[in-house]
Amino acid sequence: MPRFLLAATLLLLFVLEGTLVQVFLPDKWGLSLMTVPRFALVGTILVSMFLGRREGLYYGLALGFLQDVLYGQVIGLYMITMMVASYFAGLIVLLFQRGFGMVFVTCSLILFAHEWLLYSLHLLLTKAPVDVQWMLNWQILPTVVLNMLSALVIYSPIKRLCESVMFKRDLPLE
Repeated sequence: MPRFLLAATLLLLFVLEGTLVQVFLPDKWGLSLMTVPRFALVGTILVSMFLGRREGLYYGLALGFLQDVLYGQVIGLYMITMMVASYFAGLIVLLFQRGFGMVFVTCSLILFAHEWLLYSLHLLLTKAPVDVQWMLNWQILPTVVLNMLSALVIYSPIKRLCESVMFKRDLPLE
């Protein structure tokens, strides 16, 4: 049951980033900042930090494929980048303790690397390149900040769900 709740929570984060949150983004209010909510990616990064890189890889694969099918122009782009981001988050956590500060710093670095990798792959696959300085200042950094704020909000629930998955014991009914 805890594993089902974890998967349902990540799926809920995926649905929220594509529906309800779109109303509150700065570009809808006329600001020139472009933010892209990646709550499901933040969730998979946190899962891979708490449950291991293989678990994060699987969730990154599934949610990245959903992202590609529903929103992407190229099938496989988000799937690969979310898998890589989740896997490296699980690798980094092997070197350090899982304190809140380390999780916060690692999550922000992984989110930045994910956005940069997405930009690089889009630049490679599309004809019209976007200026690097504009992309960094007006999309990548605001996106990382928005997603780090969401990481602060979902850190505790995801941690509790991951702990319940780790420590689940099947007790016989009496």
